[in-house]
Amino acid sequence: MKRKTFLTTTAAALSAGALGTACGVFPGNSASSVSGSGSSDNIVGIDLEQVRNYYNQELFDRYLPNMERSVVDHQHGGFMCDVNIKTGERNSTNKSAWYEGRGMWAYAFLYNYVRQSSEYLEVARKSKDFILRHRPTAGQFWPPSYSREGETRSGNGNIYGNLFISEGLAEYAFASGEEEYFDIAREIMLDAMEQYDRPDYRYAITYLSPEAPDIEGVRVLGHWMVLLIGSTHMLMHREDPAIREISDRSIDAIMNHHLNSEYRLLNEGLNHDLSVPDNEFSQFAYMGHGIETLWMVMYEAVRRGDSRLFERSAAEFKRHVNVAHDAVYGGYFRSLDHVDNYTWKVDKVLWLQEEVLIGTMMMIEHTNDPWALNCFRETLDYVQEYFVHPGYRFWSTGGDRKLEEYRMSRAEHYHHPRHLMLNLLALERMIDRGGIPSGLMGSPS
Repeated sequence: MKRKTFLTTTAAALSAGALGTACGVFPGNSASSVSGSGSSDNIVGIDLEQVRNYYNQELFDRYLPNMERSVVDHQHGGFMCDVNIKTGERNSTNKSAWYEGRGMWAYAFLYNYVRQSSEYLEVARKSKDFILRHRPTAGQFWPPSYSREGETRSGNGNIYGNLFISEGLAEYAFASGEEEYFDIAREIMLDAMEQYDRPDYRYAITYLSPEAPDIEGVRVLGHWMVLLIGSTHMLMHREDPAIREISDRSIDAIMNHHLNSEYRLLNEGLNHDLSVPDNEFSQFAYMGHGIETLWMVMYEAVRRGDSRLFERSAAEFKRHVNVAHDAVYGGYFRSLDHVDNYTWKVDKVLWLQEEVLIGTMMMIEHTNDPWALNCFRETLDYVQEYFVHPGYRFWSTGGDRKLEEYRMSRAEHYHHPRHLMLNLLALERMIDRGGIPSGLMGSPS
């Protein structure tokens, strides 16, 4: 069943040529390829208040109440994300280091920027208390999983758990005013960076294949991505030379090394010296991380007021979105396993569709980019049709290519609320400006 669209399709709003071209197969990488872009001074083709109201409803009337009912552990603190997305019934009460850091960040960010409710701060506080009981010594990773009460389960942790917890603690520190948690977050991030810089550092990129070779001292796009967004959120509140250095290094690695000069896509895994491996990783572009990472570079460019970085990362974001688009069934593929052979994993995941929505909204807000406007419309319509089910507690997290079979056992509590909150805030700013782009990053070129 087709959901309502939030973008006008009249010639007065945007040219038929622009609207008639799917964003994922757009023949070019700059907005100048679109004819008839409409007004250069106002956001055109989008009902800002209607879209704002939709985001507001999804966040406050659907997502948060269902989190309260099914996921948030009000007794022991933390998040139990293994639930049936249709009914909200829990499949298990297990918790994880990743999800504690992510959920803590989401609720603290909600409190800091969207609505200052003591209930949100309390959820973040209880998650903080739950996970800090398990803090490892320096040079170690957080245990990955726990019982509801906090008993450590077996398994090996990895750098992501530490980085997500660092991100959550830093945001909590700004929400609560307890600066000691910023200091702990900083220590955790710097320690994670030290581990990542070890020449014998190991991380298995199994999402290419379980048989993929190990790279000693591997450099991983996904690691730079989480280091970058964590440092951005920390620097939004406090300037810190060591955290700024991590931000600078992340951007350099992403834009000058992981971005493959031959085919202009981001490689997921590189050698320790940031050279391209002489194996299957030279052809592996994990497009989900690529798209997600590039809007984060744009986000940091906005924070810095760096229009050249914004323009470059926006162009690469377009390129990745265009390549990842499923021109037959819509939406975006997450994994290009072999670039030259054009071999894809063809499942669909919600988080990638939402990263496209964040990045295109960012471009709309700051540059009134017609390509981004059209892409946002197409992607939001697709998400509503295939991931948002009437009567379900939560949006679906993914499924097969045509989304005829769905994944039903995870309440997404990081990418999803981040999408809702960031785009809601962008819409509020655009409405406050009367539909005028920010002008901070110039005009599309």
